Amino acid sequence: MIQQGVVPVPGIIGTPSHSYDTDQSARLSVTDTGTSITAGQTLSSTSDDRWLRRIGAEQKLFDGVTVSGSVGETAQGTINKSIGAGYKHSW
Repeated sequence: MIQQGVVPVPGIIGTPSHSYDTDQSARLSVTDTGTSITAGQTLSSTSDDRWLRRIGAEQKLFDGVTVSGSVGETAQGTINKSIGAGYKHSW
């Protein structure tokens, strides 16, 4: 919950504005295959109090290389899609 105050100006009555975000998600990991699947939703006062849903997956390929992708709703009603790859190595 975020509350933004209003700077008082003599003669003008101001009211503070409120905004909030709530996030819920669940992750299922299959360790044998290196796969994980995530599903979740976000509720925000800036998105007309609608739940915006999303789903994603990540796959570990070999030697620290992973690929991932996700699809989710936006407050504007469009679909947000992403795909990525990563490499992590320690020595």
